[in-house]
Amino acid sequence: MAIKGYTKDDFPHVPIWELLGIEIVEMGSGQATLTMPYDKKLTNPYGAIHGSGLFALADSAVAAAVASIVKKGKRFLTIEMNISYLAPVTGGIVEARAKVLREGRIMPGEVDVFNENKLVAKAIATYIIVDENKQS
Repeated sequence: MAIKGYTKDDFPHVPIWELLGIEIVEMGSGQATLTMPYDKKLTNPYGAIHGSGLFALADSAVAAAVASIVKKGKRFLTIEMNISYLAPVTGGIVEARAKVLREGRIMPGEVDVFNENKLVAKAIATYIIVDENKQS
């Protein structure tokens, strides 16, 4: 469990997660594991989960890892992400395992995405902690 950050039980509501079926399995100390079930509604024309679904899962996993170490109430946003797709996902449960690589105002994180224990994607994302009092 994180000392200062969000926990699985108090992570903010993310509406798109309901659409994709994303759930937090565990999070804490700059790490998180999230899952998403295969669903035909999320596939490309060839029956594999569309890349955008895997991207959303990977991005969400890094967000949960970041949330586990930022002060509650702080806002954080993705500022860039790169993903490599290694294999198609045509069934089962997809699991994303993320970890923060460095703490600070700018936080890079990495995530491995698995389907039935096979690595299907790998991503690097960068998050920024936003000061709500500043106007952009």
